Amino acid sequence: MKKLLILNILLFLLIGCSDRPKHKYSDLGTKEINGTQLYYKTIGKGEPILVLHGGPGLNHNYLFSHLSTLADHYQLIFYDQRACGKSSLNVDTSSITIDNFVKDIEGLRQSFGIKRLNLMAHSWGGLLAMKYAIKHHEKIKSLILINSTGASSDINANANQILADRFTQEDSISRVNIIQMEAFQKRDPKTIEELMKIGFKHQFHNSSLIDSLGLDLNENYKKTSGLLQNLTKDLMNYDFHADLKAIKSSTLLIYGDDDPLAETAGQRIHDAIDQSKLKIIDNCGHFPFIEKPQEFKEIILNFMNENQ
Repeated sequence: MKKLLILNILLFLLIGCSDRPKHKYSDLGTKEINGTQLYYKTIGKGEPILVLHGGPGLNHNYLFSHLSTLADHYQLIFYDQRACGKSSLNVDTSSITIDNFVKDIEGLRQSFGIKRLNLMAHSWGGLLAMKYAIKHHEKIKSLILINSTGASSDINANANQILADRFTQEDSISRVNIIQMEAFQKRDPKTIEELMKIGFKHQFHNSSLIDSLGLDLNENYKKTSGLLQNLTKDLMNYDFHADLKAIKSSTLLIYGDDDPLAETAGQRIHDAIDQSKLKIIDNCGHFPFIEKPQEFKEIILNFMNENQ
């Protein structure tokens, strides 16, 4: 009986701690924000940085292991966006709007007691970060946009076409084979990850690094995907370049030179935001924190040190 009790305790510890960040200063949980439960994970100590993941529909996991090296200098606050990852899926479809995603950022700022935000965002997250900084420019201390989506739907459509042109016949065959699999029909997360990797491969300069992109979709991805279809109406046709002039905070734009968004989205955003810097990393694609981690980290640290 004693051995069984010890075994049960060990199993409880293993299960209970499997998701806990392995750092002296760390925390995780959920917060009631703007009518829903958002999952968060913090790591590090010091000046807080709120991190927004890409998508729509991904979660913080693919960023966590690559950005957590910054936790020696700052407190990083990761979260899964509305109806994504481990955040609640018990939301009304009418709540799936860009406006509510932006309100969620403000709710997190208030909940964590942060007066002025350091906001770091990747890809799709960059659109949300820009929208937040336009609406709440006085609550932004610094803005870091990593391979951000463009501020217009036309720019993003053009970038997507360039990426589509990089697909090979072999890629097309692989896609068809996956789509025909029973596991895909059931929306098995691991099978969907394999399908996504075919596309993401062409967003790397060095495609052999694709396996370093830990998407780690959870079992609820099918429902997440269905809910986020409601964002379509907000993403059909937009251009908010003129609104970017409202952003007065120091802004850092980072792009890999092999990302089709670099010269279009990046340059247009840079031109519109007065206090912005544009850094292009050579021989790098959409995920500079994977392909050029040391150079990426140095750019971030230099920028943050300049803006303390």
